[in-house]
Amino acid sequence: MKISIPIRETKYDGKRIDLVASAESRELSRTQFQRYLRQGAVRLNGKVVDNSALKISTPCLIEIDISMILPEEYSIEPEDIPIDILFEDEHIIVINKAAGMVCHPAPGHRSGTLVNALINRMGNRLPMIGEKTRPGIVHRLDKDTSGLMLIAKTDRAHIDFAKLFADGKGSLIHRKYVCFVFGTPTPKIGRIETFIRRHPKLRQQYTTSLDTGKFAITLYSTEKSIYFTSTKSISKVKCELLTGRTHQIRVHMQSIGTPIIGDATYGARKVDNAAYPEQISSFPRQALHSSELSFRHPITNENLEFIAELPDDMVTIEAIISSSR
Repeated sequence: MKISIPIRETKYDGKRIDLVASAESRELSRTQFQRYLRQGAVRLNGKVVDNSALKISTPCLIEIDISMILPEEYSIEPEDIPIDILFEDEHIIVINKAAGMVCHPAPGHRSGTLVNALINRMGNRLPMIGEKTRPGIVHRLDKDTSGLMLIAKTDRAHIDFAKLFADGKGSLIHRKYVCFVFGTPTPKIGRIETFIRRHPKLRQQYTTSLDTGKFAITLYSTEKSIYFTSTKSISKVKCELLTGRTHQIRVHMQSIGTPIIGDATYGARKVDNAAYPEQISSFPRQALHSSELSFRHPITNENLEFIAELPDDMVTIEAIISSSR
């Protein structure tokens, strides 16, 4: 089985193969790709290459033969952590992730993660296509974002889903979110198209850009708003991702002047909280929930649809909005 990465954009002419591959593949970091090169698992236009500094010319095709990849030893401790599983077969798992759960081990979060729970359930049988600390993780939700997540249990499922998430093929996979924001989006229904890149000064954050970074598209619609003063309001907004970039909805909502309630990283800390009820001003996390997920099963071709109702803390905000007339 192979991972194929076609490179067509002329901006990559003369660039290093490891930089290009990691930029074009959502699942492969530069370090991971370099390891594959060392193992002789990478071909460029059909020829085996092992030099990470090799410069490419477009168009070209980078292929990784995953059957040749030797698994790295990794020590992630299994932990008996409850998971809300909505669907499971031999290839995939769909879960409803609780807010506060980190998806995979990282500095500062070596335990208590979703991956710890999955390894407790499955042992070391999860696919190792991407980073060694992220077995089976096809797409991630931030620690304080709740809702639907898809986990791959086999290499084939992982590769097929990784391509869909990276390509943003909306006809094949749909991801919808509910968020509560400060203010009222203008217009109330819209499409946000920007590039998203790391913030030039705040390296743990991302920001929008007109011409650099990864292209991102978010569709949004405002369901309802409530005004507390003539200028202070909150709104319930539904978002659909046509691409999957880190912090995409949070960054995009901030970019149109309506930061997500509770999101201190992306603008909510600058809001005049005195104008809002205490349940809003002291909300402890970003009020963002992955509510709907639908896709075609990569093996059975069955169309699957899942809905996760709002968690209790976000229901509290919805009740405030629903009280408006």
